[in-house]
Amino acid sequence: MFEIGKLLALGLSALGLTCASAQAGYPERPITIVVPYTPGGTVDLLARALGREMTKAWGSQIVIDNRPGAGGSAGAEIVAKAKPDGYTLLLSTNSPLTTNAALYPNLGYDPMKDFAPIVIAGENSMLLVAAKSFPPSTVAELIALAKQKPGALSAGTSGNGATTHLSLAAFNKLAGVDIVHVPYKGGVPSLTGAISGEVQVTFSDIVPAMPLVRDGRLKALGSTGARRAGVSPNIPTLSETGLAGFNIVASVPFVAPKGTPADIVATLNKETNRILNDPAFRQEIISLGIDPIGGTPAEAVAFLQSELPKWKQIVLDANVKIE
Repeated sequence: MFEIGKLLALGLSALGLTCASAQAGYPERPITIVVPYTPGGTVDLLARALGREMTKAWGSQIVIDNRPGAGGSAGAEIVAKAKPDGYTLLLSTNSPLTTNAALYPNLGYDPMKDFAPIVIAGENSMLLVAAKSFPPSTVAELIALAKQKPGALSAGTSGNGATTHLSLAAFNKLAGVDIVHVPYKGGVPSLTGAISGEVQVTFSDIVPAMPLVRDGRLKALGSTGARRAGVSPNIPTLSETGLAGFNIVASVPFVAPKGTPADIVATLNKETNRILNDPAFRQEIISLGIDPIGGTPAEAVAFLQSELPKWKQIVLDANVKIE
């Protein structure tokens, strides 16, 4: 009996070592990063750049799986319900983890309970732009004109419930003005609206707006973050030019399903931070409009927890309804 028990103990011990060794050898097969948007967008390009560098370092293929729908929630739900083994991950804007909790009545997952944050990979500022012929050239001048003519000015955005729309809602509240929202079917049409004079100003993703600013078709009144965007360091923030305290950016969280082993989360965090700190890589993603952030998993958790009530309030202020 003693010998059988001893052999069983040794067998269990060996099994434990094998499992530990397998986990220590992560990754041992391809990793899928779900991007909940169509190919070619900012987050998709960041995911592919991260995947390229991870493949170089680990030798394991990184597969980018685009799953658009419901403002990013369709892809997020796939990851929330995936096996928590480190082989199915989500890279998205903050929307599926913060904003959509207030926008969509039935997400199919809990943004705070169903994910294990790895890192906040970066943040994406927006630009407030206007046609060259529009008299205000600063945010202070825009606010003054909006107060002189309540409800007479309009602002284009990329669509109802988009981060650009929520930026306008936050702007109106903080500035105490009523600039009318005009939702377009995408960012490019909203920029065209400002050029043609259909709207006086437009909140836009920064990258498609910059060429139009450079060639003089639009003028930039300011970027939306707390600090100047890396892709447009000469453009002041809205806070600098007349709206102190304004800070609206789309963060880019990198998360795994809840229950993913802590050492795998730590491995992913360490590798992502290594990549984000590489000077050449930093310049690559800055050119995409993303300012690299990085940090610890605990910092990512704290950040997302703090963002949830903030975005909920912005959605309420915007009175957005998505059926």
